[in-house]
Amino acid sequence: MIYVLMRKEISKYLITKISCDYLFDKINNLNENDIRLDFLLVYYISNEFMRAYKINKSICKKEITEINMPLNFKAFMYGN
Repeated sequence: MIYVLMRKEISKYLITKISCDYLFDKINNLNENDIRLDFLLVYYISNEFMRAYKINKSICKKEITEINMPLNFKAFMYGN
């Protein structure tokens, strides 16, 4: 299992598609298949980042688990 703290890996403001693509580029190059993404103290996630995240996660072959996901992001990803 690999643990990724989003505010350290990218920023506490997740804004652009490019930063999301960068994140999934790194994830896809890892040897480990079980990835934990921790959104603790992430203050803002843009709609652009959320859309890119949803697309990238759907095509990623790794098992990604989100921790401390903000409620609006969780609703966008999983509905309700």
